[in-house]
Parts: sequence; C-alpha cells; structure tokens
Amino acid sequence: MGAGVTRVSGAVVRRLGAGVAGAGVALLCLVGGTGVAGAQPATSVTAGCQSYWPSPYPVCDDIKDLYTSLGGPAGPLGLPTSAQQPYGVDGLRQTFTGGAIVWTPATGAYLE
Repeated sequence: MGAGVTRVSGAVVRRLGAGVAGAGVALLCLVGGTGVAGAQPATSVTAGCQSYWPSPYPVCDDIKDLYTSLGGPAGPLGLPTSAQQPYGVDGLRQTFTGGAIVWTPATGAYLE
C-alpha cells in the first residue's frame, strides 16, 4: 500500500471519532507506506485547538504551544490521553502517553 490520505467515515467515525468530529464530518488518517503502523498522526485544527488522530482529545492554547514545541505526538509526550482537566483553583492539566502538561495563569504551561 502506498503512502496517502484515507477518508474515514460512517461507522468508523461513530466508533472511533466520538467527540472529535461534528456530525457529517469525516476524520482523516494518514496511511504510511507500510500501513497504519507506519503512519504519522493526522491533525485537525479548530479555534486554538489541535487534534491528533487517533486520539479523541484536542490540545489547546498554551498547552498546545508547549506540546508542539516539544515535537507534538512524535515527541517524548506522545499522543494526548485525556482532555484538559481543572488543576488547582484556576489552572488546567492534560495528560499524554509520556507525561503531563500543566498550565496556570501564574506559571504558564510547564511539564509536570
């Protein structure tokens, strides 16, 4: 199979893309030369957030900026494993396969 983009829709979107794509929107998955195992994550960008296939969790704002500067899904953090969660009084925390990023107004985004 050659490298390219495969359109994913219907039952696949309903099963794997719940919460990621709006109604009637197909997800895209890059397929590498050796199949999905060799693929780089496809991304979609929405209002300050970016989603990385196959994770259903978007990465947003200052957390996204730090995550991107560290290499995104190809970096040491890997793919997102949770949505942003409240942290302390006014902060946010998001987990990834290789760690977590915390953001507070006082500190900005940092690796936990």
